[in-house]
Parts: sequence; C-alpha cells; structure tokens
Amino acid sequence: MTAPAAVLAIVLASTAIGSSALLWFGPTFGELRRGYELLTGATIVLLALGAWAAFGGPMLSLEGTGSEADGAQARTLLLAFAGTTLVAVVGRALRVPDGVARALGGVATLLGIAAFWPLAVIRADLGGAGGIWQGVTELVLGSVLMGAIWVGLILGHWYLVERRLSNRYMMWIAGVNVVAIGAGLASVLLSGRNPAPCEGLPAGGPYEQCAMMFSPILSIGSMSIILGLGVLALLALIAGFNVKLAKEGGSSIQASTGMFYLAVILAPAVEFAAKVRFF
Repeated sequence: MTAPAAVLAIVLASTAIGSSALLWFGPTFGELRRGYELLTGATIVLLALGAWAAFGGPMLSLEGTGSEADGAQARTLLLAFAGTTLVAVVGRALRVPDGVARALGGVATLLGIAAFWPLAVIRADLGGAGGIWQGVTELVLGSVLMGAIWVGLILGHWYLVERRLSNRYMMWIAGVNVVAIGAGLASVLLSGRNPAPCEGLPAGGPYEQCAMMFSPILSIGSMSIILGLGVLALLALIAGFNVKLAKEGGSSIQASTGMFYLAVILAPAVEFAAKVRFF
C-alpha cells in the first residue's frame, strides 16, 4: 500500500466525499439553479471513480493478507458512493422532489464516509500510529480541506451563471474555507506521528524500490511536514483574502474565484504531503 497511487486515491476520495457533504447539506441546495448541483455532482462522481480506479493497483498488494477483505470493502463502498451520487444527480436533472434528491445525496455521502473505516483498518494493520481512530480522523480532516476548496471553486464560477446571486453563499464557503485551513493544519500535524515514506524498510532492494517511487526529499526526516505547513500558510493567506472579497460582493466575487484557483492547486500539495505518510 506504500505507493503514490494509494496517496492519489486518498486525496481524490477525500475531495469527493468532502464536496458531497457540502453539496447536499450546504445552504446552496435548492437555492441555486439545478445546474449547480448537476455540475458539482458530476465532478464528485468522476473524483470517486478516479479514487476507486487508483486504489486498484495498491490493493493488489494486500492479496493473501488479513487486510485483503478491507481493501475490497473500501473499493466497493467508493463505487457505491459514485453510483448513488450519479443516481442523485440524474434524479435532480429529472426534477425529482428536493427531499428525494437530498436524501439520495445524503446516503451517497454516508457511503463515502463509510469507506474511511476499512482504509483506517488497513493503516492500523500496517502499524499506523494512533490505530483506527487516528486514521479515520486524518481522512475526515483531509476531506474537510479538499471539499471546501473544490466546492468554493465551482461556486465562484457559478456566479458567472447567476450574476444577481446574493454574495451570502460566497461568504458561507469563505467561512468554511477558514475552518478547512484548521482541518488541514490538524491533518498535517497528525501525519507527523506516522513514519516517513520508506522508513524502516531493510537496506537494499525493498528500500531502493520504495525510494524510486517517491521524491527523495519526502523521505528526509520531517520534510513532508515542513512542506505541508509551508503550503498551508499560503492557503491561510488566500482564505483571508477570500473572506474579505466575499464580503465586498459584486466584481470582487470574480477575484475570490481567482483565489480559489490558487487554492485548488495548493491544497492537494498539502494533502499529498500529509497522506504520503498515511500507510
């Protein structure tokens, strides 16, 4: 499971699940045109399918071990998450009652969150610090960070579609973004309890094979933690600008969306730095 594909899968899954919670349970549901839910929901489906596919290779390394069933369960739940989200999106397109669409989206979100448990179990079986609960906590924190920034980017663009839309929705996501920075900070700090990539592997073949898969800098002491905290500081600065710009409204919404462009590039770097230590 110590492979870049597993790290990518975790980041994609976290983005999808965090975005799903904000889409179906946030104040924007039913207040914006249906196209917003269709667009955001479609990206969630693609992110979830990407996570499911990325986990395919790493899960093969669990064959014949006690974690094989947990790996299969995690992928099954991610696939169910993607499928149920797709049903919710199609239902929204067909104008099913808001309550039905929201219920389907809620079920999908719960399925996604449920996938965190078998992933945390695999981590614990591999000797992860803090056991299962720390693993679940790290995944939830990452989903808060990634979901807030992804939804913020799409919502900012939606203001180009509904030009008379109140700025209160942008103020909401800007506030969520501030909370997400705290979640990202906790995620990076908690990851410091886990060993660096390739640490503890015997010298020779196993270590060299692992080292070839990761940037050498990530294997040096606490460099992944320092990298995560440094990028997170830039995200905190962006979050502050977003709050100010969202309050101003008007054309400042476009500037705030531009800030989310930067955030959506930087946030995965924070999560990669944190989750590279996950397994």
